[in-house]
Amino acid sequence: MTSSNHDVLNPVNDRYTPAPCGELDEIRATLDDGRLSGGAPVLAIYEHALAKRFGARRAIAVNSGTSALHAALIALDVRPGTEVLVPATAPLPTAMPVLTCGATPVPVDTLPESLALDPADIQRKLTGRTRAAITLPLWGYPNDERASVDLLAQAGVLVTEDACQAHGTRVGNQFAGTHGAVGCFSTHDRKLLSTGEGGFILTDDEELGERIDWYTHLGHLRGTTHGVNYKLAGPLAAIGLRRLKLLDRQLDRRRRNAQRILTALPPGGLLRELPYGVQDKPNYYNLVLTIKDRIPQVAAAFEAAGLPPDSIRWRYRPLYHQPIFQPYANQCSNAERLATATVQLPVHPGMTDATVAWMADRVAQIAQGDIRA
Repeated sequence: MTSSNHDVLNPVNDRYTPAPCGELDEIRATLDDGRLSGGAPVLAIYEHALAKRFGARRAIAVNSGTSALHAALIALDVRPGTEVLVPATAPLPTAMPVLTCGATPVPVDTLPESLALDPADIQRKLTGRTRAAITLPLWGYPNDERASVDLLAQAGVLVTEDACQAHGTRVGNQFAGTHGAVGCFSTHDRKLLSTGEGGFILTDDEELGERIDWYTHLGHLRGTTHGVNYKLAGPLAAIGLRRLKLLDRQLDRRRRNAQRILTALPPGGLLRELPYGVQDKPNYYNLVLTIKDRIPQVAAAFEAAGLPPDSIRWRYRPLYHQPIFQPYANQCSNAERLATATVQLPVHPGMTDATVAWMADRVAQIAQGDIRA
């Protein structure tokens, strides 16, 4: 097998479409019931299954991950005049809800070669207006936020965990999305648990859960509190209910594919996996490798091989490089390096063994210094 199998004009397919698992039967039952909105019986069943699966007291299904984050911030009393600490590594969907609340996003640097917030930078940027903070296990990678969460707790600042890419990621003995006051997930078409569009919120705080529930359901039309219509439609909940049962199987395959590539990496080469704790487990939304040296050349070699990193494919950079967030810019050197010195590789279950083997071979060649475009 040669590297001509994939190239910049014939990239590896990074989109995963789950095999049918009875979704049509579940949707048909919902159609037969006739209740298709957020009041469909399947929605409550789906929410209960989500809470049980991830070990949370409460799950609230909503119509997107963005809605989940917005509702969580509103429930934490984020309003105009308040500030929200946001990882500088955040993509637009993580930070947009802060603007929707009318609040000010404050980019915070990460620790070196890490997705975890830098406690020293948090300390510098905490003010009397700080109302909430967002943590971000981006690409499904665990990040140890204990020091930052403790520091924020001392300041009375609650944490929202953006786990939109982290279904099944484990941080210690808990799932991502269950470490903060609230965890937010997306079930967009590209996520491990996909309903096309959708999301959900996890929390162990019953009072907070009630505030979120009332806000996302138009205040239950009681006219006593303000709310919006963020409910998830019944047919989408039906899809999620069926696909949730296969999440563990998908995680196992992603982890096997990732290990096949990682075992091919030569010791001391140009690449290594993004570090995480010994008791943690990524879900491998992507396999993420960090580049030690010759960053532009290595990134270009991956692009030429049909494996473009996010820095090239999506022009991924720290949040404040985006025009609408430039007014909030401050220097975050660790996040700057992380954005350009990482390579995100697909390892989803839809990839053939031959493709994974080719990827392992090509990644090993690049790690050894073969970075021909």
